[in-house]
Amino acid sequence: MAGNKSRARPAERRKTAPRTAGFVLGLDKLIGYNLRRAHGVQKSRFAAVFGPRGIRPVTLSLLGTVYEHGGIAQTELGKRLRIKRANMVPLLTEFSASGLIARRPSKTDRRAQLVYLTAAGKRLTAELLATHEKLEADLVRALGERESAQLLSLLQRFGRLSQEPVLTECD
Repeated sequence: MAGNKSRARPAERRKTAPRTAGFVLGLDKLIGYNLRRAHGVQKSRFAAVFGPRGIRPVTLSLLGTVYEHGGIAQTELGKRLRIKRANMVPLLTEFSASGLIARRPSKTDRRAQLVYLTAAGKRLTAELLATHEKLEADLVRALGERESAQLLSLLQRFGRLSQEPVLTECD
């Protein structure tokens, strides 16, 4: 066996892995794969902090947006959060039943419903935002200021990409 030089060692076999049109699937080098893994990490970090309180990302996003823009039209809230009307109505009903938000008709547009935080909603949201600020600061500490700013910029650019990619032939 030791004299058999035709047999490839494991490291050599990896180097000569079959290629498809010049592309080898190296997951650690794929942007999409790493983005998905990063999302999973952040989702777990969020759940560790907010999960015991029953707070989901959509909860914080919605309450935070209403906190920042009190009296926002229900349709505008949905647009800002990219939540379809069919999904927005049950969310607002849930938060209304929990006593966190109130909906009132607009004085200028009879068709529009404006969303406000109740006193309880304001207190809870302020507390959640303060906790989220600590979670975000922990992330910045772990990545560093410069890298965090760079990552945020890249993620914002990524969010503006077309959702219909143009695939071209690889050379």
